[in-house]
Amino acid sequence: MSAITEKHRVSSPLKAQSPPNGNGAPTRNKVRFAELSIESALQEVLDNNRLALYEELLEKLREDDPTDESFEQLFIEAKHAVPLMKSYFGLLVEQLLSSRWLNRSEDAQESYKQFVVELSIVQKNFCTMSISKLIKLFIPEKALQSKYSSDDAQRKELERQMGSLHDLIIRLKNVIPMIFDVVLTQLRKNFPYYKRPTCEVIGYLRNVLRMTDYASIYCDELLDIVFFHLLQLDVNAPRNVIEETEYPDEEMMFEMTEIGNDENGDAMKHPVAETLDQFMEIVFNYIEQTVQVDGQGDRLFKIILNQFETHILPAHNSDHGQFVMFYICSFKLSYAEHFISSLWKNVNNMNKPPSERQTSVGYIASMLARAKFVPLSYLKSMLLEMSHWVHNYIQRCDSMHYNQSLKAHLVFFSVCQAIFYVVAFRANHLTSSSKNLAFLQSLQLSSIVTCQLNPLRVCLPTVATAFAGITRAYQLAYCHTILERNARRKLATVYKNSTQMPEECLETFFPFDPYMLKKSGKRIEPFYLQYQAHEIEEEVVGEASVSNGKGRKRFESVSEDVDDFIPESKRHKHPNKQGVDVSGDFPFSYGISPGFHS
Repeated sequence: MSAITEKHRVSSPLKAQSPPNGNGAPTRNKVRFAELSIESALQEVLDNNRLALYEELLEKLREDDPTDESFEQLFIEAKHAVPLMKSYFGLLVEQLLSSRWLNRSEDAQESYKQFVVELSIVQKNFCTMSISKLIKLFIPEKALQSKYSSDDAQRKELERQMGSLHDLIIRLKNVIPMIFDVVLTQLRKNFPYYKRPTCEVIGYLRNVLRMTDYASIYCDELLDIVFFHLLQLDVNAPRNVIEETEYPDEEMMFEMTEIGNDENGDAMKHPVAETLDQFMEIVFNYIEQTVQVDGQGDRLFKIILNQFETHILPAHNSDHGQFVMFYICSFKLSYAEHFISSLWKNVNNMNKPPSERQTSVGYIASMLARAKFVPLSYLKSMLLEMSHWVHNYIQRCDSMHYNQSLKAHLVFFSVCQAIFYVVAFRANHLTSSSKNLAFLQSLQLSSIVTCQLNPLRVCLPTVATAFAGITRAYQLAYCHTILERNARRKLATVYKNSTQMPEECLETFFPFDPYMLKKSGKRIEPFYLQYQAHEIEEEVVGEASVSNGKGRKRFESVSEDVDDFIPESKRHKHPNKQGVDVSGDFPFSYGISPGFHS
């Protein structure tokens, strides 16, 4: 008998597969695994530099599918051999770590966990490999995807397996606290590509959010990963693509109640939009569950606000990601006030780039217009704050020579448009009583529209005309003369595609325009204000299509981005699908009901 077998008489789970030859010796290039242990194979390499047993061991591990009992014994033995597992035994370690263990018995799983913990403590150079193998298991097997299976047993099995997986990560975190830095790195590295099947992305997301329960100190970093990939999905499922995919007949269905009652069910036709929809639903559910825990809501709000400022605010092409902020603000008025206050601080921060200040203004205006949970009293206080800012700005400009270009006064024009937008959108509330009308008079809107900077000339036409209709009806300001003078002064420029656009128009961004995703949209609907046409608009909306005396009809100035003020029954597009009148007629007139995105 060899010296190795004399030294290690260990009962091993690696059993022989071929019978001995006629002389009683093992077949050529084979070993008697009943007499071979992992420890003896490694020791043979270390002591005698012989690889035969080690290579046979690797081959056996690759080919064998042991029973739960044999699996348990294998990893008990592997744990004892950990001190010998130097870096040059990486192939063996990888083979052991790659073993399918989640679908085994509790005792077999426990032996695997103990091996991984021992390996991570004794051989720290294998920590990254160990964590990587575990994180990759965050994408469950398709057969166990609870979202796509009606089998309760499969759902319970998936929960059991994921629970065991997280238990191992918790153990590693407890014995090696710094290992969570490796965990975060691997989480970022292994997050599924946004085009991967929805079940993979969602399964991974669930596990990342689950980690915030036992690694709350890393909640900011974990949610940073979530928001980064949320934005990746969002920008790759733009609103116009969703509309074209969901409604190929070009029927514009803006009401969320209509969207939610799609006769084809709640599934989105666009694959990335479907993934985004489920992603948002899980994040909304996570927020709802967290804020209900005492002391957790305030902390979560601060973390999400930080992630919003890091990822969402600088992004100019997101359509749905920002609703995470909208949703959490609905739970407590102080959240909404803090959110709007932080945006207003951005607007007043001269160290911020003008584009970020302009975006912050857009968020303020859209939040004030759309959020049911923002009381009218707070809305009025913000309108007052913005109007004071505008009047102070006008006074400073009147005392000096200045450049009237859009670029030079980008933030000023943005704040003006925000005031016009909120007043027009919330006109029903702001004109509902003599007290509210007195408040609107105190804003001195006429002084804003008649100042030398002439903010109406760069405002989105639909915003300007909606504001003009309301202010004229209540004698707050007279804007139509200014609009007509601006239109005559600033003739359209003809571009290569033969469309006509104003020479200088403020880029418009209303981030809380209607939510297009079906399942998660049901969470937003109760807190979301749909536009309700003011009675003044209802009376004059028909005037937009009255003949101009030359036998031609004027078309409403409809922006593809903002067309909400037009009642559904009276909404139509220009024949050339452009937002301006290309007939050569003057595009503004009193009575045209401009539209904002519903």
